[in-house]
Amino acid sequence: MTERGRVAPDPAESELADELRRGQDRSHPIRRRIERFQAWSHKGTRLRRVMVRGSIALIGFALFIAGVAMLVLPGPGWVFIFLGIGAWSMEFDWAHRLNQWALRKLSVVWARWQATPLMQWWRWCRSGPRGQAADNIHGAQLQARGEPVTFSARNSFPGH
Repeated sequence: MTERGRVAPDPAESELADELRRGQDRSHPIRRRIERFQAWSHKGTRLRRVMVRGSIALIGFALFIAGVAMLVLPGPGWVFIFLGIGAWSMEFDWAHRLNQWALRKLSVVWARWQATPLMQWWRWCRSGPRGQAADNIHGAQLQARGEPVTFSARNSFPGH
């Protein structure tokens, strides 16, 4: 339970967590290409390994610096920062651990944001009359069973 008696959202059940799991799945096509590239770069000569590792370090650094610059200039700064760390994580364990930590924290923050009354209200507004009627029916069923209801025909829109 969190403050004011609300149940804390489970970040493992959020849409973002599902998307992250799909992206990290070993059978994902992009993941398979990255692993093939890493296998190719690691089984080659020492020069190939150094060149690939150096190239990835430079690409990651360029993306990271561009992201830092975009924090004060127009542009998607945080996206480029995380792209740079993602590029580094292909070759550096510390960057991979940092990336995994950031993804876990992002899942928690996203689940909490999705559980706010503002986001519930926004989803309710976007659902249209058919979705709102379905919410009303579901809420009435929950209420008939004596379960807590965040929205139904018997109370106002979510968050109020």
